[in-house]
Amino acid sequence: MSEFIAFVKRENVMKADNRLKEDFDVASKQSITIRDAKTLGIDRDGSFFLISGTEEGVEKCKELLKEFIENVPEQELEKAKEAIKKGEESAAVGMGSIFG
Repeated sequence: MSEFIAFVKRENVMKADNRLKEDFDVASKQSITIRDAKTLGIDRDGSFFLISGTEEGVEKCKELLKEFIENVPEQELEKAKEAIKKGEESAAVGMGSIFG
């Protein structure tokens, strides 16, 4: 399992998301989570893309997103990744209590 996180400015989020969805063979089969930076406690105007999947799939997503990716400090990427994962875990626990 491979992972990649990147920041995309607000004006390019839909374009980047569509680029990933258009690649039916590889990119669209990866786990792609997109979260607004402000909802993660990061003061930036845009969203973080967290991609998990096969090595080949994640590399393909990187290639598709490269023109949209903005450079941000590594610590912001790590903070965003942790916040997204924490949110997913909370959601999973919540769903478990509904169906449990």
